[in-house]
Amino acid sequence: MKNPAIALALLVMAVAPAVHAQDGNAYYGVSLGEFNYSDTDVAVDDTASSWKLMINYQFLDHLAVEGAYGQTSDFHSTFTVPTFPVGTVDLDFKADYTRIFMIRMLGIIPFKSGLSLMGGLGYSQMKFEFNLTDGQSSISGDQDENNLGYYAGVQYDFDHFAMRLGYEMFDLDSGRDANETMLSFFYKL
Repeated sequence: MKNPAIALALLVMAVAPAVHAQDGNAYYGVSLGEFNYSDTDVAVDDTASSWKLMINYQFLDHLAVEGAYGQTSDFHSTFTVPTFPVGTVDLDFKADYTRIFMIRMLGIIPFKSGLSLMGGLGYSQMKFEFNLTDGQSSISGDQDENNLGYYAGVQYDFDHFAMRLGYEMFDLDSGRDANETMLSFFYKL
């Protein structure tokens, strides 16, 4: 299927009746956030907006599984490099994550007030697209990445609605760092 968001929506609709019949809690939601990316090799350190469509199934009071599909807006950086024999050239770097698939296991500490503390370990498959130009010529490409993610969050549950503030740090390769701070809204079945 060409559009993963449609595939995720069809999956959600297909599993909703089965999940609703179980004793656990199913959540559907959206996450909006800030994605921070830095790469010391190309002097990039920028923040982009991000979004995710999410599905969560809490099958025990203290354990849940969560999946998501999302994207980021563009990261930008301009830097100057020396040229041979004498001079410099300004390079413009632009990149984004055009596809983020994520699954994570969440440990949950619920309190009677409706507040819950969460921590988790996740796996993400992300497509990173980039463009580097000097104004006359450019180099473009993409790269599929498989990364571990470490998650911490706090959630407040209402009757059929939940709101969560979360932070995720991604384990990228050497010289590159990424993390995301997000605000998520869930509808509970």
